[in-house]
Amino acid sequence: MPKTYKNLFEELTSFKNLLLAAGKSQKGKRMKPNTAKFSFFLEKELLRLQQELQAQTYKPGAYRNFFVYEPKPRLISAAPYRDRVVHHAFCNVIEPIFDKTFIFDSYACRIEKGTHIALDRAQRFLRVNKYVLQCDIRKYFPSINHDILFSIIARKIKDEKVLWLAKLIIDSSPNHGIPIGNLTSQFFANLYLNELDYFVKFGLRERYYIRYMDDFLFFDNNKVRLNEKKAGIAKFLENRLKLSLHPRKSIIFPATLGVEFLGFRIFRDYRRLKKENVKRFLKRLKKLQRLFSQGLIHKDKISDSLNCWLSHASYGNTYRLRKKLFERLAVQNA
Repeated sequence: MPKTYKNLFEELTSFKNLLLAAGKSQKGKRMKPNTAKFSFFLEKELLRLQQELQAQTYKPGAYRNFFVYEPKPRLISAAPYRDRVVHHAFCNVIEPIFDKTFIFDSYACRIEKGTHIALDRAQRFLRVNKYVLQCDIRKYFPSINHDILFSIIARKIKDEKVLWLAKLIIDSSPNHGIPIGNLTSQFFANLYLNELDYFVKFGLRERYYIRYMDDFLFFDNNKVRLNEKKAGIAKFLENRLKLSLHPRKSIIFPATLGVEFLGFRIFRDYRRLKKENVKRFLKRLKKLQRLFSQGLIHKDKISDSLNCWLSHASYGNTYRLRKKLFERLAVQNA
């Protein structure tokens, strides 16, 4: 019988956990007015938040909605700062419980996993298989069913007060789907497709499978088998999770063509950074340089962004590209 967990609410709402959550919530947002105001009265605000949670009178605030257009148009819903503190407090306690149940080849938002390890694993699978099935879920985040998500959490968490908070967070978004932009949304989205992972590993007994959030790949030497798996996956997603595969973006192709995954195009012996990734970086760098010239940011902000991107780019065969960019930046800053 699967292990279940009770008596978690006291830990979740402890001052220590809320203080830790506040620290995590501040990262990169210290100068935001709401963050600064909350932080100035930190102890008072945390004690008030703790009291509301423990009395179960806490209610989430309204989201601030805006669009981002890269790499594609998406609606982002940003929760108020005090709600983000609650989200971090929730994930501090609940996420490690579920992380233990995740399969090895699930790589998003997990300690000692992540993009680069996922790329290595995908390339390893590519080298020993002739075909790839690349799957894409149509409108994943907006399609997540609240009742199904809650039932997944409730199978393992038996603390009624924690379940009250989980339902409050889930239902704070529109009637269907979860908002892009919340820490809890990342966790919920990863957890939701853990159901698929178990079906693939223990139902289909698939060895060559890898998932990073809603991007997932299958590898096989038999094209017919991949078509059968695709049909089985589509049926499972529709029946169990109320999701559907994107008909044009869920495709089977020869491994020799390489596979686009996590910002790279991976081949058996090398990796290329996608052109769109380079264009987005140059656009962001230009914006940062403009802000620096206006005195709105420190030069370290540009250096941090540059070093972060170069570190990511170095995970592909990009020496010439990085050299060219350095030369271009040197000319611009001369």
